[in-house]
Amino acid sequence: MKKTVWYLTWLVLSAVTQAHASPYPLGDMTCNDIGAFATQAMQWREDGISLKDARTRLDGLRAEESVEKKNMRAVMDIVYGGHGDSWTVESAGNIMRVDCESGR
Repeated sequence: MKKTVWYLTWLVLSAVTQAHASPYPLGDMTCNDIGAFATQAMQWREDGISLKDARTRLDGLRAEESVEKKNMRAVMDIVYGGHGDSWTVESAGNIMRVDCESGR
């Protein structure tokens, strides 16, 4: 069931974001890094860590204002938003990595 939900979520995201998406700069991050952080953020969410506390943890990871930090904030907002409701820890990383590789 979760696999079907993940697949449907991926299809919807692909269809919706393709028309409005534009590539974003990654700084020193790779798409694998984006996926790994999405996995970490989803684990925080599943562990019951609030978005506010997750942002504090992010500040500890990357204290400076940078392209990487902006990307990590965007990933965290997606994970903690409605999209993350149907994701698992593993699928969050995979979805965000594929999204990055496709230029969104």
